[in-house]
Amino acid sequence: MSKKRKANRAKKIGLPPGSLVYFGEKEKLLDIDVISYSDTAVHEQKVGSAQEALSLIKDNQITWININGLNNIEEIRKIGNYTQLNNLLLEDVLDTQHRPKVELLDEHLLVIIKMLYYQDGELIAEHLALLLGENYLFSFQESEGGDVFDPIRKLLQAPESLLRKSSADYLLFALLDSIVDNYLAIVDRMSDAIESIEDEIIAHPREDMISEIQMLKKKATFLQKSITPAREVISRIERNNHSLIQPRCRPYFRDLHDHIIQIAETLASYRDILWGLTDTYMGAMSNRMNNIMRLLTLISTIFIPLTFIVGVYGMNFEHMPELHYKWAYPACWGVMLLITIGMIIYFRRKKWL
Repeated sequence: MSKKRKANRAKKIGLPPGSLVYFGEKEKLLDIDVISYSDTAVHEQKVGSAQEALSLIKDNQITWININGLNNIEEIRKIGNYTQLNNLLLEDVLDTQHRPKVELLDEHLLVIIKMLYYQDGELIAEHLALLLGENYLFSFQESEGGDVFDPIRKLLQAPESLLRKSSADYLLFALLDSIVDNYLAIVDRMSDAIESIEDEIIAHPREDMISEIQMLKKKATFLQKSITPAREVISRIERNNHSLIQPRCRPYFRDLHDHIIQIAETLASYRDILWGLTDTYMGAMSNRMNNIMRLLTLISTIFIPLTFIVGVYGMNFEHMPELHYKWAYPACWGVMLLITIGMIIYFRRKKWL
């Protein structure tokens, strides 16, 4: 947790429950996008205040209001007053470190979840709150930098899309489905990284690979903390007969629940694989070191008799008859070469070399 975020949390100390405090780090101007649609028309516009956005909610259309900028507390309070959302729940909307959860209220359904995306090569988990009403849906984001909802916006422009012909609960499903699809893309990307480093460990282990494995372990833990709680969120939506979730939409949430279970189980298996990769890496490095030591030992073994021979004839005794023979020097080299070749042949037959 950053120092700035710690400081933000310190603001909460001593305040009564339900006090609205923004815990995040992204301070930005309020940015509100409103998309109103029906089966016959769709209208998209930007507005400058929560009050202006609320005035666009009509009974004969579905209204999606996307708020970027959770540091604008007073504007979010106005939305809370309109939806009769109490301050305890608004507090959860503003708490960017809050665990994913779902609140099944009488006239609303509040979903808090993590939206994952890559930004400048870094994996980001952004806090997202979705508030579903009878014919509207609010989405609260810290910033627009990693929005994964562009496919939904494009889909809303297609008159024949099921989204245009369905109620607001299907919009909630579509947004959650887009988030889960992005989970899957990130998990697939991690799978490729694991397979790549696994193949490299077997073929060409490097000393710096242990740090890469540790980074992958941290990423797997990060993903598991962000994604696994979403399984419970979607399960509660699918299992509870809330009035805002129509029967025809329940199969979609059931299918989404199956997908998130699959992703969570895959992540759990990746953590096990990464722990195993550490052992594989240590074994590969140990095997590499053994091969190096074996080669050095064989080289040393070959030079032992050669060193003995040159050591004997390097002595300075006067009466060494071989020193006076014309053929003594080439004969010595010949003997040493024969010993070397013979030892290499012996090592190869024993499969030591």
